[in-house]
Amino acid sequence: MNFFRTSVALSLVVLAGCATDRGAGLRGFAATQPADPFPSATPQRVTDVTNRVFPAVVRLDVAEEVYENGKRSLQRGIGSGVIFDDQGRVLTNFHVAGRAVEIYITLFNKERVAAKLVGDDHWTDLAVVQLDMAEIAKKKITFSHADLGESASLKVGQDVIAIGTPFGLSRTMTLGIVSNNERTFYPRNETIDEYETGQFGNWIQMDTPIAPGNSGGPLVDLNGKIVGINTRGFSGQALNFAIPIDLARGVIAEIIRSATPDTKGRVTRADLGIVLKPLQDLESYYDIDINKGVLVNGVDRGSPAAVAGMKAQDILISIDGQPTNVRFPEELAGVRQRIAGLALDKPVKVMALRGGKPLELSMTPVKLESAVGEEREAKAWGFSVRDVTRAYANEQQLDDDKGVVVTSLTKGYAADKADINPGDVIRSIEGKPIEDLEAFEKIFKSLTAEKKAKVVLQVQRDRGVRTALLKVTY
Repeated sequence: MNFFRTSVALSLVVLAGCATDRGAGLRGFAATQPADPFPSATPQRVTDVTNRVFPAVVRLDVAEEVYENGKRSLQRGIGSGVIFDDQGRVLTNFHVAGRAVEIYITLFNKERVAAKLVGDDHWTDLAVVQLDMAEIAKKKITFSHADLGESASLKVGQDVIAIGTPFGLSRTMTLGIVSNNERTFYPRNETIDEYETGQFGNWIQMDTPIAPGNSGGPLVDLNGKIVGINTRGFSGQALNFAIPIDLARGVIAEIIRSATPDTKGRVTRADLGIVLKPLQDLESYYDIDINKGVLVNGVDRGSPAAVAGMKAQDILISIDGQPTNVRFPEELAGVRQRIAGLALDKPVKVMALRGGKPLELSMTPVKLESAVGEEREAKAWGFSVRDVTRAYANEQQLDDDKGVVVTSLTKGYAADKADINPGDVIRSIEGKPIEDLEAFEKIFKSLTAEKKAKVVLQVQRDRGVRTALLKVTY
């Protein structure tokens, strides 16, 4: 399966297109609007919708941070996006613009405008980008935006259009149908560049062809409304997937609400530390009614669920009185969303069954964390490090989430010569405990400012702890 972002190794083709009177397009669209809520894809209908949405579709040229060989560098790529409001905000994929430090957007009229990342959410593979409105005003550029529709009412067999800039080419539309409006990839664990994704929503599956570079472009219905964001597909097969716009709406709102001039917008979610599994074909084994509860397949160490006494093989029945019934994989996302929406640090009542007997537990949700923490380079020492998150510590069976983990090394530098390895967790520097990435950066900057030539690290590798001496050359 491919996540469709392209690199600039491909030849860049100048975007084609010309300024379009959006009002005229709307008038033409309205004139052919039938009473049928799911209009058929007649040539006129497809042309009307394409003319309406094309002006809102943009190409993104992005430079994002990557850490390799112990160093921070910029990796360039291209993708698609769609302007969704009159404020010049663009919706695209996380794997297109997440972690971006430089973004340029090419509009429908071929104008190239600077933009910045407002915020992102790797859990849903979405990102919001803001056009530089000062530049827009200075150049007297006009732009159009597309309207957000709804995805809950999509029907299998309904015609949809995918629009984007595949391979960096000019805007392209492809026509197809919705193949499945509740696709899940369970039990496969999906990732985007190590990041978790797809846990809080199902996908729109369509046979509408998309290609590398289409990522972030809109999937629209035959009423000209955005119903999804094109994201992934199997190359050469009629298996393509989009993020439902109903899921995106909440993410967009939270990103915009939480963003500040100095910090990216993020979506805050709650976590109980419960790994869930559908009960399909297991009801008779556990002697429970069909469509009642969900299997607790695992409990994260040190999580609210573990502290409360929940165990694997318990049957989760309800949370704060709301049923948690999951017989089929497609129902998992709804329960995960309910948990994610719980108030942080406010106890919730959880009902479960253990050995057929009722069990009532009280849990206090904590903030959901990714296993992938923030990353920085320690250039003078020759490595890059990442914050040890609670999720990473649990995944690696660490005793706690203190310290930073080494992610990559620069050959020939001090860390490499001191036999530091990727995956090592730095617990202390010069006898000072390293609680997190912020503490690491503070002491690193202090020691490099005084050009300290010998630095002692305490490093955890697997279950053992060792001392490493860095001999630093400035």
